[in-house]
Order: sequence, then C-alpha cells, then structure tokens
Amino acid sequence: MTILGKLTNLQLAYDEQTILENVQAIIPKGARIAVIGRNGAGKTSLLEAIAANDSSIQWMGRLPQIMYMQQEIKGISQAGTTIASRKLKSQWHVPQNHIKLSGVEKMKLRLADAFAALAELLLLDEPTNHLDAASVGLLIEQMNAYEGTVLFVSHDRYFIDETATHVWELEARQLRIYEGNYSASRQEKEHRRLTQQRKYDRQQAKVAMVENQIAELQSWSGKAHAESTKKDGYKEYYRMKAKKKEVQIRSKRKRLEAELEEGKIEKPYKEPEIFFEIRGNEKKGKRVLELNNISKRLGDRTLFSDVSFTVQHGERIRLVGPNGSGKTTLFDMINGRTEYEGKVWKTSGMQIGFLSQDVFDLPENRTSAELFGRENFAEEGEARTLMNHLGFGKTHWQQPVQQLSMGERVKLKMMEFMLSGCDVLLLDEPTNHLDLPSREQLEKTLQSFPGTLLIATHDRYFMEKLADKLLVFEEGRLLKYEGNYRDWTTKDERKETPDLLQLETELQAVLGKLSFLNPGDEEYRKLDEQFNELMKRIRAAKTTDE
Repeated sequence: MTILGKLTNLQLAYDEQTILENVQAIIPKGARIAVIGRNGAGKTSLLEAIAANDSSIQWMGRLPQIMYMQQEIKGISQAGTTIASRKLKSQWHVPQNHIKLSGVEKMKLRLADAFAALAELLLLDEPTNHLDAASVGLLIEQMNAYEGTVLFVSHDRYFIDETATHVWELEARQLRIYEGNYSASRQEKEHRRLTQQRKYDRQQAKVAMVENQIAELQSWSGKAHAESTKKDGYKEYYRMKAKKKEVQIRSKRKRLEAELEEGKIEKPYKEPEIFFEIRGNEKKGKRVLELNNISKRLGDRTLFSDVSFTVQHGERIRLVGPNGSGKTTLFDMINGRTEYEGKVWKTSGMQIGFLSQDVFDLPENRTSAELFGRENFAEEGEARTLMNHLGFGKTHWQQPVQQLSMGERVKLKMMEFMLSGCDVLLLDEPTNHLDLPSREQLEKTLQSFPGTLLIATHDRYFMEKLADKLLVFEEGRLLKYEGNYRDWTTKDERKETPDLLQLETELQAVLGKLSFLNPGDEEYRKLDEQFNELMKRIRAAKTTDE
C-alpha cells in the first residue's frame, strides 16, 4: 500500500468545544474514503483541516495538489474551461449559460470543475446533494475512474457502497477506520461492538468479584478490630489478624488497579438513539387514492397526460423520475395546491401528512411550544417527551422555527405526523437533511407504519428498504409499476416492454372503478370481464418475454 499522507494527533475544536481529539489515520494513495458521522461530529471541519494543510498532517514527499469542493458556496465557480470540464458538463447536461441554474445544475457544474482539476487529492463535501438517480450514477462512474485519491463526506449510503474503499466514522470525538464500503463497515462495527462488549462484561465481572472479596476482607478486618478491644488475653491476636486482613485488602486492590491501568476496557460507545413512532389511524377502506384521466401542464410543457391509477391502503410507493419530471407537482395535486385536468379521488376522513422537500411550510416565527403546546398537562408532556426522543434539547421548546437547522425542521414535521395520527404520508426527499443515524431510525419507523406511503427520494439505499412499488415519471408519462426499483432498472434485461407497463396501468384503473361498484351491477360485470382479459394479456406478455 502506497501512502499519500498521515494524520498524527489531529485536534479540532469549534467554539472552544473539542469535536475531534488525538486523530490518527493513514491516507492510502488512490483510496476512496467516505467520511460519515452525525451532524456536528466534525466531518466538514476534518476536510477543511486537510485542505488547509493542518500541521498535524504529514505528507509522504511534497505537498500534493488538493482540490476542495465545499458543501455550499455562494455564486458559481468561473473555472472549468478545460476540455475535461467541458466534456463532463456536456455529459451531465449542464447548460452553457451559467446565469440561471437550478440547485442540481449548480452541483453538476461544481463537480465538473472539481474533477477536471485532476488533483492528487480531491475533497468533496456532500457531492450527491440535489442529484437525481441518473446523475448519481454518472458521479459513481466518475469517482471510480478517477486516478487520484478522494475523501468525501456523504449521507448517501448507496453512493458510499458503490464507491468507497474505506470508511472513516466520527463519533465521540474519535475517528474510527473501516476497510470496505458502507455495508462492510456496519458489519465490522457491529462485530467490534460485540467483541468489546464481551471483553467489557468479563472485566466487569472480575472487578465485581474482587470488590466482593475486598468487602468480605474489610468485614473480617472490622470484626477483628472490634474483638481486639474486648478480650484482654486476645488483643494482640486479633490486632495481628486485622492487620493481616488489611494487607490482603491493599494487595488485592493494588493488583486490581494495576490490571485496570494496564488494560482497562471501556464500555462500548452507544450512539444517542432518536425515536420516531408514527401511529396511523384505523384503516378506512381498501382504496386510498385514485387518479382518473389526470393531465398536468406547466406553461408550454406537458408533465404527464391521461394518467389513471389507484393507490391501495398500506402500499409503499416510490416516485421515480429525473428532477423536474413532476414528482413534487403530483404531491401538490393530491393536496389540492395546484390546478390540473381530470379527477383526484381521496377516501373521506383520510388524514394526510405532507413533508415538503425544503420544509418551508412550518411557520418561521413560531416556537415548538406554540406549535405543539397543549392545554392538557399530560398531552403537553407527551409532546415534550417526543421532542426529547427526537434528539432536541430543552432550549428547543422555546426556539423559533427559523433558528432551527433543516434536519431539525424535518424532525418537527415528523413530530407533527406522530401527534396527528396520519393515514397517508407524502414524503418529498425526507432524508435530505438527516444524518445517517436519523435516516436509519426513520427507515425502521416507516417499516412499521401501518398506513400508506408515497415517497419521492433519490436515496436508493433508503427506498430499497421500504418501497415495493413505483410511480414512474418518464417522457411525459406517469405509470404505476408493480415492482421495486431493482426490478425496474433491470426490466430491459428481462425484456419487459412498454406494452406490459401499459397493461398493468390499465389494470390499476379497472381495479379502481370496480371498487366503486356492487358485484350485482351490470357495469361491474363488464369491468370484471375487462379485468380478466387484462390479466390474460399480462400473463401472456410476461410468458413471451421469458
């Protein structure tokens, strides 16, 4: 292994508070090192220290050329006039006019400039922010083909799995190093934790045994001292006996202290847990949503037309499509926030929770106390307990929303859903502002949520744990796909044709209409025949493809 550089006793502090101490690490040449950890753990500070050539960093030879792409910057880089940069911009479809760029276009421009610099050490802070699945795929290809060394901060576990050769995790002011990608690091972390826990438990059992022996000796010594003051003929005997016990006590305690000083095993670090628990209301019917002949235009552009599909209770559906294809617009249509052609039917009495992408729908000037305070003392106690479970401190109760981070705002919206008991959750990029522990806890929560989920996200790792169906936005169409994202991305290999997708979409529309009718109706009979015919055609199409 060729070493590019070493970190030796690196110390980092922020506002006089230590965030990293005694960091020791090797940077292998050509490595792809993912830096992960909680918000505030020091990930960006670590990249900044390396970019600034901190005195604790020892380079093997001359100072390497370093390119640092920060997480957020004001304005647009004017670099990138090289052939390599122009090629990347073209590949990533970055407009030539840089005056009015979207968030995703700005990120692509900055990535193109960063990679085009061909630095020996490339530092990237959240490079997948704002990117859709196709752009993340291109970035993965670029990362894996890059000849230099890359350190990158990311919360995108799929991206880390596809690119990282090492994982540096920051926790409890320490840097813990793992070889391999994210999944491998989690397995190794759990193995280390269990091993340390067993060693810690054995040591604690031994400490308890020695302490019990010392307690017995102290008891016997105390009795001997007491007897030495009572019996004239035996005073010296009991005095010597007490002294012998005291020598044994000092000897045992000294041996125990020496053993602990030489190899004391610390209790395994346990991350502070964040608890989400969303209790859905009672099921109100099989159908939750139905779209009939829906069309939506934005100016001269048609997002989708003649869309019909049904969403059943308990379904977990991911919205898939490039940025700007209409995912957020669909959420706005369901919530009645935008006009459209056609009809959106929702079951009566249904409680919908909507998490917007930027969480800007929370009242900026109001505090948590004003939003969630209750007249009943017990109910207010529940709300404050929820805030504690979500990782908030006591000061957050009286803090205005505008002073909260985006991640904290997401948690407040989740708290709103918890207290209201939603039947359906519409989540627009729910993991955007959450650190890794919060994302993992949210996954567990949504897996146990009894209601219906419609989620727009570019976090592939997150969705592969949750969604088993898709709404696919593609070339002016919107199709419901009865399979997960992996099925969708491999459909060409299985020769799954657009005709089959259309048949499945028609089947969904027929199911929706059937749910309105009674079995004895003439219209029900006709639709039932249509349903059976569609099923035959779908089976035939799948058999042909195989």
